[in-house]
This record gives sequence, structure tokens and C-alpha cells, in this order.
Amino acid sequence: MNADITFTTSDRLSISDLEGCLSYCRDSFSQLAALLLSIKEKAPKGSDAGKLAALGRLVAGDMADFADAALTQVQKGGVTQ
Repeated sequence: MNADITFTTSDRLSISDLEGCLSYCRDSFSQLAALLLSIKEKAPKGSDAGKLAALGRLVAGDMADFADAALTQVQKGGVTQ
């Protein structure tokens, strides 16, 4: 994935820009969670590396869920200034 986001205005984010940012965050955190799961599965059982990868996977998954929930709220029109 490549962070190639171009904002439509120079001083404020549009709703479309915000949707793109949240979508990109959700997808990136999901990929990070998948990567950390792979590391956890390949790490020796009970190792610090495996434990850290498992913890990181949980955090990345939570962030993906948060970005997805925020994106859903934006798409429903739930944005105020």
C-alpha cells in the first residue's frame, strides 16, 4: 500500500479527504495486524517476540476497528465542526 493521498483543499480537509484518510488508516492497521499475526505464529512459543507481536496485533486490530467506526460515522453524515 502506498500513501498517495492528495487533499482537495490546502487549508481544510473535505469530507471526501477525511473518508480517504480513515479508509487508508483502517486498511493499513489491518495489514499491520496481519503482519504481526504472522510474526507471532512464526516466533518460538512463549518468546518475547511472540508476546510482543501478539500485543501489537491487538493494538493494530483495535485501531483498524476505530478507523472503520469513525469512517462509518463520517459516511452517515456525523461530522461537525
